[in-house]
Amino acid sequence: MRALKIILILLSFATSICHAQQNNTIQKYTLTGFINKKIPVELNISVSNQLILGNIRYLNTKLKKPIKIIGLIEDHNQYSLHEFEKDGNISGSIYATLKNNKLEGNWSATKADTSYATSLTVKDNPNLQPEIFSPLQPDQLTGEYAYQYGDKGYQGNISIKKLSGNTYTYDISSVTRDPGRNIADASGKAVLKNNQLVILVNKSCKFRIKFYNGFLMITQESPGQISDCEFGFNATLEGTYLKVK
Repeated sequence: MRALKIILILLSFATSICHAQQNNTIQKYTLTGFINKKIPVELNISVSNQLILGNIRYLNTKLKKPIKIIGLIEDHNQYSLHEFEKDGNISGSIYATLKNNKLEGNWSATKADTSYATSLTVKDNPNLQPEIFSPLQPDQLTGEYAYQYGDKGYQGNISIKKLSGNTYTYDISSVTRDPGRNIADASGKAVLKNNQLVILVNKSCKFRIKFYNGFLMITQESPGQISDCEFGFNATLEGTYLKVK
């Protein structure tokens, strides 16, 4: 009976581990193909809980330097991918659908109103290493984060500082695109819990900051609350901010 009890405990433990692993599965893809039928690219991405991390390389450039990719899988298997330069500028975006091992859609530039057809095919790459999604250390959360869609597009920046213990201060500013920029901003302090800070702009306007490895994402606490935030027209704190300092 004692041996049977031990076996049952071990089986239960193994099952819980398998379940946890399934919930934290990271899918990896290498895709190759063309933008505008003539620009060869290689896209390496990892996917976890609808979040996408990786890099894209333009194979017709001399250095073939990887550019950081951050994105999301939205409704109907729509992939929304953004190229982040080191200063937080988003140089280009891919909006495409993955179906039958093909990612097909459009690539758009942020510095010009240009859009090109994109077609990439999944290829086998057993050596591709998965991206790290979670923050490496809690003390790496502080710093400056930013994003901008070119000089004339939406832009935002946030400063995170540690006050004491798990309490952090935040100072956020975001503007809409040219012409006639409108502003959304917020500052204050909040307690870090599960890699997240809750921003209380007012009693009817709440946002959540979630930290990842080298970037953060700000989302609304509930849909439709923007009208209660008293920001400028179309302005919001929402967005993906890359850590730049």
